[in-house]
Amino acid sequence: QAQIDMDEAFARQLEAELDANINWNDVIEQVKRREKQDNAVIRYQSLKRKPMTEAQARKNMMVYLKNMARFKIDFFKEKEEEEVTVQEKREGESLEQDTAKK
Repeated sequence: QAQIDMDEAFARQLEAELDANINWNDVIEQVKRREKQDNAVIRYQSLKRKPMTEAQARKNMMVYLKNMARFKIDFFKEKEEEEVTVQEKREGESLEQDTAKK
């Protein structure tokens, strides 16, 4: 029993010394820093949850096709130009139809 009491006293003394060595200001700063990091993580995760825009999806698909299927960038440029000319033709057709109706 005496040995147990001595061990407890020694343990309390060591614990008191360790508590005295801890700089509580540093601990508080570390906690605040961790909170800021958590906020950054939360912000990043919220951005990842948002749906992808059409431009982002197109860019990702172009990168995928370029790397995996060996497509060239010229392939995509030609498609975009063709889409633009088709849209211009449609606009012209609608103008012709409006003038014909009048």
